[in-house]
Amino acid sequence: MILPLKSRSNFINEFLTPLGRVNSRCILRIDSEQVFSLISTGDNTIVVYGKHTVDTDIEESVTLNIPDLPRLLKIMQCIDEDDVELDVQSNHIKYESDNIRFKYHLLEDGILTLPPLSIEKINNLEFDTTFKAPFSSFINLIKGSTFALDISKVYFYTKDGAVFAELADKQAHNTDSMSIKLCDGFSGNSIDEPLPVGFEAIRTIVGVGTRCDSIVGKINSKLNVLSFEVNNDNTKMTYIISGLIK
Repeated sequence: MILPLKSRSNFINEFLTPLGRVNSRCILRIDSEQVFSLISTGDNTIVVYGKHTVDTDIEESVTLNIPDLPRLLKIMQCIDEDDVELDVQSNHIKYESDNIRFKYHLLEDGILTLPPLSIEKINNLEFDTTFKAPFSSFINLIKGSTFALDISKVYFYTKDGAVFAELADKQAHNTDSMSIKLCDGFSGNSIDEPLPVGFEAIRTIVGVGTRCDSIVGKINSKLNVLSFEVNNDNTKMTYIISGLIK
């Protein structure tokens, strides 16, 4: 089958690169409208459901078992054209042009496994609090980590109608901390008891290559679960993150 990519750079930067920050191996599925993947870290504390819109003529979905995402990224970055067509076969991906050609081999079915949290469960998750924060707010949070060097937690909470994030460790004594406002306004319940997540999870979301206007955050305080959605023109990445002990 032929996988047409109208923007190879967007496919790499907005879809494959974020997946590669979570795990170096993944299962991609292709249907007539999209390429999508469900991937997780080794400890399943971060689960990502990514979708990238494509227009294919296939009738049945195709599964690609990617053994090494960084290697696939590197070879795709060598392509000069942005509007490309990849030749997808049962055991490899092939590309040929006047300037470059390559064959990237895939794994057989059954070697890679999906996370225990299914796409259906992700879609059915209910959240108590929802907010929409500028992407720049999360960038400022990352910048703030240079002040709180030894802090590995970030706490989300609401105050005076706004959503805040605090770099701190409330279980440790005499540690530095920093709090910034992510956005004004939220819907649903207030978060009076700050909910912590690992700061590396935020780094994973707001990593190199990620670009968007805003990030939608959703919180389920009872289940201690957070969701962050990054939307671009043709790509949607949903990050499900398990909260930490206070």
